[in-house]
Amino acid sequence: MFSENEVYEYIYTKHTLSETAADYVLQSWRNPSRMVGTHAKNNVVSFVPIKKLKGSTYSTESRLPERGFLTLCEFDDDVLCPLDQSDPIQIQRTRKNGTKYWSGYTPDAVILTRKGPRVVEVKPEDVVEDFLINRAADWQRNESGNIIYKPAFEAFAQLGLEHVVYVYKHEDRFLIENLDVILLAREHDFVDSLNEIRLKKIMNDSFAMTLHDLMVKLGLTNVTSLILAVDRGLLAADLKQHRLIDAKNCLVSLNKDLLEHAIELRNKQRVYWDGLAESSDLKRIPRLSSAEHALKKIEKIESGKSSRSIRRWKSQIRDGVVGGLSEFQSLIPLSHLSGNRERKIPAVVDKFLTDFLLNDFIQKQGLSIYRGYKQYQDLALEEHPQFNPVSRQTFTTRLDQIPAEIIGFARGGKRKGNALAAPSDPEKRALKPSIAWQCAAVDHYLADIYLVLFTRTKVVYIERPWVTALVDIATSKILALSISFLPPSRRSVAKVIRDCVRRHGKLPREIIVDRGADFKSVYLASLLAHYGIILSMRPSAHPRFGGEVEGFFGEFKKQWLCQRPGNLADYKEARSVDGSKAPKAAAILQPLDFYEELTAFCDWRENKCRGLSSVSMELDFAESDQQYPFFAKAIQYDTEFITVTAVESAKYAFSYQRGINIKGTWYYSPALRKINGRKKKVDVRIDPDNPNLIFAQIENKWEPCYSSDVNAYSAKCAAHQLVDGMIKHEAAGMKRKIAEQHDLELANIIRRLQEFKDQTKTTPVYEVTLPNKEIEESDSIFSNLTNAIIRPVNIQQWSA
Repeated sequence: MFSENEVYEYIYTKHTLSETAADYVLQSWRNPSRMVGTHAKNNVVSFVPIKKLKGSTYSTESRLPERGFLTLCEFDDDVLCPLDQSDPIQIQRTRKNGTKYWSGYTPDAVILTRKGPRVVEVKPEDVVEDFLINRAADWQRNESGNIIYKPAFEAFAQLGLEHVVYVYKHEDRFLIENLDVILLAREHDFVDSLNEIRLKKIMNDSFAMTLHDLMVKLGLTNVTSLILAVDRGLLAADLKQHRLIDAKNCLVSLNKDLLEHAIELRNKQRVYWDGLAESSDLKRIPRLSSAEHALKKIEKIESGKSSRSIRRWKSQIRDGVVGGLSEFQSLIPLSHLSGNRERKIPAVVDKFLTDFLLNDFIQKQGLSIYRGYKQYQDLALEEHPQFNPVSRQTFTTRLDQIPAEIIGFARGGKRKGNALAAPSDPEKRALKPSIAWQCAAVDHYLADIYLVLFTRTKVVYIERPWVTALVDIATSKILALSISFLPPSRRSVAKVIRDCVRRHGKLPREIIVDRGADFKSVYLASLLAHYGIILSMRPSAHPRFGGEVEGFFGEFKKQWLCQRPGNLADYKEARSVDGSKAPKAAAILQPLDFYEELTAFCDWRENKCRGLSSVSMELDFAESDQQYPFFAKAIQYDTEFITVTAVESAKYAFSYQRGINIKGTWYYSPALRKINGRKKKVDVRIDPDNPNLIFAQIENKWEPCYSSDVNAYSAKCAAHQLVDGMIKHEAAGMKRKIAEQHDLELANIIRRLQEFKDQTKTTPVYEVTLPNKEIEESDSIFSNLTNAIIRPVNIQQWSA
């Protein structure tokens, strides 16, 4: 990979580019001109760390053409450096009517080769073939067979740069995959030593052998050293027909001639190969009923009888033989061609019906076919009174002829339109991952169950948890799990990635996600780029993508949750029951219980019999991981990892006496003394799992700060630690609301007691004024009160 000084040397010394060409290449080197995938519809966008960019990412807009082109650039030693998304330029294109117009054009790549820089446009073969026919003024094939995009070629020629078109061919899919595997094997650190003398002896005894059999005979634990032997030329393999990741079917030999003979012998008994099955004419391969009719006709001809029909059949045979058909094929009935296929309704009626369906009916949500037909009848009688409206059957037939995705898009937007769209051509689809750790998918699920969050006398507070899962696409094994009481966020992603490293000490080579805000965050992009992991994003609002994770969530819901108390697995039933029978009233599971049950379900799921496989998911994953260890990224769960995966938060104020307060918890480190009096706030990274740990930026370091509970926390088991973090950090907001509700209850209790006291006051105090006469000793005190004046006293204050 070039440094910036080497780029300047490449531009100005080795190739002496013009000023405009040099500026264009330098701008491409510094920054991509745009973010790819902003308007992606059906394509998967990837950000691929590559060696020739020193681990920096190269963005691709398609999983087949552009990812394939990048792999070829990485493998080709003549390509020194590929650069993506260079600046757009103005080019002059041609319309269908032959007129010219100016528009912007952004090439897919700029590659720095040993022969000089090139600007590249990447296109699949079928698209190029279509352009050569329908855009012949701009797209041409030269005498060498290379494709030229004339407007871009001429525009870049004026800048002093060469523009080329890379055409992706579907038959190159195995080659590109194999080159990618070789590149990964080159970077693997732990490779079994290969005894070349023993290897040659074994191969001389058997002129060709599969990678798996050779690995077993050599006593190797994996195929990495054999793949590197293919890379060095010690072993020969057909990289265009066989797959290195299919060890039991990939043949190798000591030289190409022997390999070709071995492949030829094996291919004679193959059931299928590319291009074998093609469409066939019904004239040559009829249906069973048509074949029976043809055989009956032949029997009557061979009987020697003569009739008008027999003479006509003989004439058909003579005409068919001229056309290269057999007697049997000549007599096959052509009933499939019967019927008048021309339009029978008047043009004005046909046009109005089409306009009504596309611009009126399909735009109205909830409108039934019957009501829509009545609206059409009413409008049609007014629009073309000279012609009757079409029948309801014709109305329905025409509606069925409209592609379902058009109706779905009109009534439900992009998501529904994508759900109703026709499948893609299976022959043109990308190869699915077939090795453990090759690719994994992450997604979230709001679990259909209520958990107990807080309990007090006669009252239980409940909440639904979110589940985040990392699923290996090749084997469907659950690589990592996390649960949370908060909606999906960077914290959810950090927790599941940490869980994967804790369980396996590895991360997958590629992680594919949807376009949620948590997955499009700078946090995830920088984290995966830091560890050299490919980040891929599937199209937004496309429910057909992400089936691997959604399938796991569906299994968990239908096979496990439906049997647990407090579940919402049957949503309709949950909505139709009395309040006393509602799932909320049946919740008894604590977060720890739910986490343990989720783990138990995964263990059961990965060892059960499923599908057509002869081994369990767990064994399949283990075998694949052992044979191809170079797909996974080995990562240590250490200080660097937990610091990198901690989620950067806002600036927090700190106190010299107590530290940093986050959600009612104080965190402290002696290192905070260094910035006392110099700063009032510090940048903080919050540990997503450990509620007793944060990282504060102090000078040029991230210093760990701890709460007082950290010592007791370290003695707990993993499950209790994870659930403690979940409750302390993620349930803090919910518990604050519960506490506020309890404080409101306290205020209510005090108010009611005060009202009660105001209504039931204590014994009154009275002032008694006796009459002005002397009281005789014989008089009773009570007799003296007979004529006394009694007045109640309102006491405001007592004093000594």
